[in-house]
Amino acid sequence: MKGEFCRVLTADGLELQGILATPEGGPGATSVLHVHGLAGNFYENRFVDDVAGAVTSLGMNFLTVNNRGHDYISDFIVEEDDGTTGSVQIGGIYEIFEDCLKDMAAWTGFLRSRGSKRIILQGHSHGALKVTYYSYRAGDQDIAGIALLSPSDDFGCQRERTGGAFDEAVRVARDMVDRGDARALLPQGYFHYPVSAQTFLDIFTVDSALGMFNLSGTDRKRFAEIESIDVPVLTIVGSVDEAFLGSPQAYLDSLKARLKNAPGFEGRVIEGAPHNYLGFEAEVAGHVAGWLESNFGS
Repeated sequence: MKGEFCRVLTADGLELQGILATPEGGPGATSVLHVHGLAGNFYENRFVDDVAGAVTSLGMNFLTVNNRGHDYISDFIVEEDDGTTGSVQIGGIYEIFEDCLKDMAAWTGFLRSRGSKRIILQGHSHGALKVTYYSYRAGDQDIAGIALLSPSDDFGCQRERTGGAFDEAVRVARDMVDRGDARALLPQGYFHYPVSAQTFLDIFTVDSALGMFNLSGTDRKRFAEIESIDVPVLTIVGSVDEAFLGSPQAYLDSLKARLKNAPGFEGRVIEGAPHNYLGFEAEVAGHVAGWLESNFGS
């Protein structure tokens, strides 16, 4: 496996970074694009190493990348239209979900520029929502498959954590935005991560796209994003400290029932694994490699 540091510019001029791993024999025509979770980054989770090795051993490329929501607060270089360079502060505290489309488009475009003919999207946690949303909105014909690693039911988990304070938190965030404090941090206790009022409101507004995996049904009854998927899907979840309500198998069964247009679904529960799969990296890589070989092997 060979590694290469790479950078892209999004349509709005943000510079993003990642690592492209390619097989020893040279780049393949199929690539896996890995997208990290909320306030994460392209290298944080150890399972990324194992998956990269497994993917490249199949003759495929593996690209793990940052998006504008990486880490809690991040400074980004911005290339302006007139050629000057500026900066902007985003990160998980400040990101707006819709902007993930620009990040995903930049990275899929990068892979095409390197000769990729088929792209498999792989997202972890909040990143699973981003790859699903990109599939739903972008109409990208090169997307051949989607791997969802612990997709998060943000609404269900937030309601379970906060109980009756859920609606109160939304009101507080809306009041902060209305009075011009959109980038101020929401008071502690309303969310399990530091988050700005604008970002919290973006996540938990009624009909927010971030309810796409609200399979517990606390706030969503229709799942157009999931139902639109028309490529093979792999979903892996752990059984400990996961980001959804109910049993792991019930969550997978509910997801499968809504993948009405996907030509194939493989769901895996890794017993004892937490949300970040710490200590279970080899199992994750094995499931990903087996699914890739079955669906996209030569």
